[in-house]
Amino acid sequence: MNNWSFLEEYNKLNTEQQKAVDSIYGQIMVVAWPGSWKTQIIWLRTANIIEKTWVNPENILITTFTDAWVIAIKKRLVKFLGNTGYKVSVSTIHSFSQDVIKTFPEKFIEYKASTAIDEVESLEIIKQIIDELVAEKIIVELTNDFDKYLYLRDIKGRISTLKTEAVNKQAFEIIIKKQEDIYAEELSEIKPTLKKYESTKESQEKHIRKLRELNIIYEKYNSYLRANSLYDFNDMINFVYEKLQNDRELRLFYAETFQFIMLDEYQDTNNAQNKIMDLILSEATEPNIMVVWDDDQSIYRFQGANIENMLDFSQKYPETSFIVLDKNYRSNQHILDLAWNLIENNTERLSNKIKSINKTLTSAWSLKDSQNKASIFKAVNELEEQTFIVNKIKELLNLWLNKEEIAIIVRSNKEVELWSELLQKNEIEVESKLKSNILNSPYIDYILSYLELIDNPYSSEEKLINLVRNNITWLNSIDILKINRRLYELNYTRKYKLSFIDFLSNENLLSEIDFQDKKWFELFLKWLLDFNKDIVSKNLSEFMWEFMSKTGILEYIETHGDFSDLEDVFTLLNKIKNWNLNDKTLNIKRLLSKIELYKKYNFPITRQILTEKKWWVQVLTAHSSKWLEYDFVIIPWLYTWNWDNKRTIDKLKLPNLIVWEWLQDIKEKSSEEDRRLFFVALTRAKDWLILTYSGWSGSKVLLESPFIWEIQEHLQDIQSKTNLEQIRELTENLLKNSLIKHSDLELEYIKNFLETYKISPSDLNTFLENPIDFLHRVVFKYPFIDNKYTIFWKVYHRTLELFYLKFKNEQKLPEKSYLTSTFRLLIEKEILTPEELENALEKGISWLEGYYDTYSKKSEVPLVLEYSFRRKNLLFENIPLTGTVDKIEKIWEASSDDIQAWQLAFFKDKVALVDYKTGKAKSIWEIKWIDRYWNKKEWEGKYFRQLMFYKLLCEVDFEFNSKFSVWSLALDFVEGKDWVYKYVEVDYTDEEYEEFKNELKDAWEKINDIEFWREILLK
Repeated sequence: MNNWSFLEEYNKLNTEQQKAVDSIYGQIMVVAWPGSWKTQIIWLRTANIIEKTWVNPENILITTFTDAWVIAIKKRLVKFLGNTGYKVSVSTIHSFSQDVIKTFPEKFIEYKASTAIDEVESLEIIKQIIDELVAEKIIVELTNDFDKYLYLRDIKGRISTLKTEAVNKQAFEIIIKKQEDIYAEELSEIKPTLKKYESTKESQEKHIRKLRELNIIYEKYNSYLRANSLYDFNDMINFVYEKLQNDRELRLFYAETFQFIMLDEYQDTNNAQNKIMDLILSEATEPNIMVVWDDDQSIYRFQGANIENMLDFSQKYPETSFIVLDKNYRSNQHILDLAWNLIENNTERLSNKIKSINKTLTSAWSLKDSQNKASIFKAVNELEEQTFIVNKIKELLNLWLNKEEIAIIVRSNKEVELWSELLQKNEIEVESKLKSNILNSPYIDYILSYLELIDNPYSSEEKLINLVRNNITWLNSIDILKINRRLYELNYTRKYKLSFIDFLSNENLLSEIDFQDKKWFELFLKWLLDFNKDIVSKNLSEFMWEFMSKTGILEYIETHGDFSDLEDVFTLLNKIKNWNLNDKTLNIKRLLSKIELYKKYNFPITRQILTEKKWWVQVLTAHSSKWLEYDFVIIPWLYTWNWDNKRTIDKLKLPNLIVWEWLQDIKEKSSEEDRRLFFVALTRAKDWLILTYSGWSGSKVLLESPFIWEIQEHLQDIQSKTNLEQIRELTENLLKNSLIKHSDLELEYIKNFLETYKISPSDLNTFLENPIDFLHRVVFKYPFIDNKYTIFWKVYHRTLELFYLKFKNEQKLPEKSYLTSTFRLLIEKEILTPEELENALEKGISWLEGYYDTYSKKSEVPLVLEYSFRRKNLLFENIPLTGTVDKIEKIWEASSDDIQAWQLAFFKDKVALVDYKTGKAKSIWEIKWIDRYWNKKEWEGKYFRQLMFYKLLCEVDFEFNSKFSVWSLALDFVEGKDWVYKYVEVDYTDEEYEEFKNELKDAWEKINDIEFWREILLK
């Protein structure tokens, strides 16, 4: 070791830091605030141990949380210790476990013969187990009639937690029994006569049944892995833990090997990791261990880490010495004061539980006297917020601030992708700390859609039409729209629909179209069918390269995309190649099924970076910002439910007893963990910190995060300098790079369509929710094929219509059997697989029986069924309207005792307009567009808007008005979701009705504005 270098660095340390370096023997806990030079402490203490104890560097073990931090520590050690630094064992707990297995292969024969599985392969195994257990009716609570795999991801997550906390099947069974006893004690405190008693008892019993079913799946999952020589990510640590538990020889070896142990980021370790170190230290006469941590930066509880580790450490080692590093060598004092004000709002802090620890934080470097206060920008809406941030970064770059010293720190991986795309489209180079998920790439989506259609050209009309409209496929877009329109006309009254492929294969039909470029359609069809034949005789990897070559996808990306797009494609090809190596029979269907699991459960396939990107603006999550620092930090989207109180639904809650049973009186609030995460984000900034949030997202009101109020006194407001031109430019940039390009001919097509178009309630809702969907479904008429869900609802609806028609004609309620037999007759005529038919019959018949039982005693004879306004040429302020009301019911009869009422109803029936609805029954608050505090909610009002539309149709229909007077609007929730049927009368005010009419007029104006569609079509 270079003593001069050591002393030079040692003398830069403050008193507490030097104390940590000089504390060699015993048990030491170092409380290291952000920017307190903990890495410096670790390598200097390592050098000091080697110098003063004469132990070999191989006898020192340092563990940390990530591979990146392992490299950072090793670089420091090598820089100051030379070759000696290479000999110190620095690793993550996973790599340490791997080294144990490699060192003693004879003790891990079963593991060495096994193959690792990834997250999705783990899901596939659990899915298979669920199939078996549901078929045998062994699990009931952890499945659902509507979605057999409703709990799939929750089950996988809970199995992972059990493994990280080193809880096996037997231990879990004991914990479940203890939880049952706790529930019984809680229940005994409630009077049995109260309603709360029964609801609590039912909830408790349901939870225990879920846990027992989870344990069955847990056992079967582990048995499957062992029987098939497989292991998952968590197993490696558990293999080592179990072996250390039962093998004293192994414990003694590592206790003798590692005489000094340092655990970095101790707050982020979980039970399994801790127990491995405890077992090694249990064989040491005098354990020499130092843990470095900061409870205020404990942000990995979702991975099994827990703050209780630190309290447990002081319980295990009563002679623990505490050292607090309260000097910060990163940020200016303004930023530190702001962070301190925030984190003091947490109650679950070690300084509140161990009184000898006093945590304060002061700046101790060149920026300590900086006058740069943190700032906040309050935007009117998200577009203004985005424009401000883009302009601010461009301004900084014009001042020659290094790109890599600018960071946007966000809450979620999804936001990383959104902000990265935003900056890139505005010509700002970005390095994302989240390696992009290739499944979000439009090029990957194109390839996967193409593969699905190669496997089955009839699988998805929507994907086929988007494929042929895609620029890569080079087919004429107006020709495609002409085919769509002709298909729609042909299919309007047909039971067995013609598909797009059928049309392309039929020369007679093709001859009806005035094509601009027919030959390319013929060539496309030939290729698609040829690919379909080729895939049978080739392995998937071989086929993929031929497919890519023939379609010219790579050449197109090289011309129109960038290198990141090529990296995405190569990542997919390599992934397929690796999957194919492990499964020689891999085909397109199984490949797409595997990828669908990645998408459904939000597992990314991360881009393989082929080139080193440096000196770019950084975009990263708060979790991945740990251990990093930047001159300039921007934290956007600081609104409630994003940074704080992030909504999570725990459908399968594990008992608190899983972790640190003796500490269960400590119940940490989720808001405290959210605050710690925000604290980490704040303390990445050196000298400049800007926080932003917006008041609106579309038509949805956003509420600023309460964290802002907690630090308000340390923030200075930034006044907006953005203008409409800048916002317009940003909007245009966001619309760039679509793979489906559009021409003026399509605009002409839209214009011609609108000349005879009438708007319906469902069309209005579609337009307001997504204008692109309106184009596809209403204007371009994609010939969508019915699936099992649309078929089920169509038949269910038709069954009710026929039932009430019989009721109306006979003036007598039909028998229940008429409902069920009619449904069976209709559903059996549809094109469904045997399994789909069986499920449809089981659900449909049971729900219809429930509906009959609910309404049979109070059902009124309907006046009219399926009242249609379609052929009536109705207008509201020159807006052509159309639609159909499911049912019209008479709700009042005139009597001779009520002359005034008799006069009102002399010529008209007083009626209710009734619309059938499926899905879960909604409250009046959900049906309308308000919450319980009368605040408007985005898109929650589509049912209410539909009823308002029906009322308007009735008002402008002279024929209807001559017979009926609308006195009531109602929704009939007929599906029986959760076995609840609900008939909801929906009232309204004059103001709400006027608001609806204004919304309709505004939508109609946009629908008929060609310039609006020009923007939508990315012109």
